[in-house]
Amino acid sequence: MNATDALGRQSKVDHVVVSVRGLDDAISRWSRAGLAAIPGGSHPTGTANALVRGPRDAYLELIDVVEESTHATAQAVRDRPGPLTWAISVPDLETCRRRLLDFGLATADPVESSRVAPDGETYVWETCEIAGHALHPFVPFLIRWKSGMPRGPLRGPVISSLDLEVPEPAWLQELLVRCGLTRDESVPGTPAVTDGDLTVRLREGSAGVVAVDWAIAPPEPHVLLDGLVCNVRWHPDPVASVSRG
Repeated sequence: MNATDALGRQSKVDHVVVSVRGLDDAISRWSRAGLAAIPGGSHPTGTANALVRGPRDAYLELIDVVEESTHATAQAVRDRPGPLTWAISVPDLETCRRRLLDFGLATADPVESSRVAPDGETYVWETCEIAGHALHPFVPFLIRWKSGMPRGPLRGPVISSLDLEVPEPAWLQELLVRCGLTRDESVPGTPAVTDGDLTVRLREGSAGVVAVDWAIAPPEPHVLLDGLVCNVRWHPDPVASVSRG
């Protein structure tokens, strides 16, 4: 049930969001661990971010509140330090929304958002909440890029897999299939899905995103950064199997 559009683009894991206190300090902390974080710019919500990314689609976003704001996103970032939520990029929001409705889940109307990058470029996207779950720890939100970013550095860190703790792994697996990901039967003992580049493993719990595997080698193989365990695997050539789509 992969969701593809007329150009053959398909649903992908887009990014993981981690709320931090002090964006500059977080950039230094992650970069010292071998996961270079690059300032991404500011949002109209009163937040700003930095991105840990490489040549594939998925990346990690560090986000902090940088000005007085009563926006719901800013409030969530203030209240919930550490892994906050994650997103799936879909080529066709309406098709995905219909599939979720058939699964018994209503979605919110798409909302347009934007970010101004340090170089002055503005990136624009639409997001959509699933079943009223705003910034939920394990139910992702949907995103469709209208003016998307170029990919990250060719030798930048590549996300190879995610681990999520969820109360009903089989239910979330089916939800993710409805969003256009594919069941990954190669993972023993636990429900999993893949977007062709990375695997999302689901196990029982309630913490949401708990670990990210990276295809690079920092000073330590297991690093705890802002409440998220980062397991880093060495990959001799992280761009060798990159799908350009």
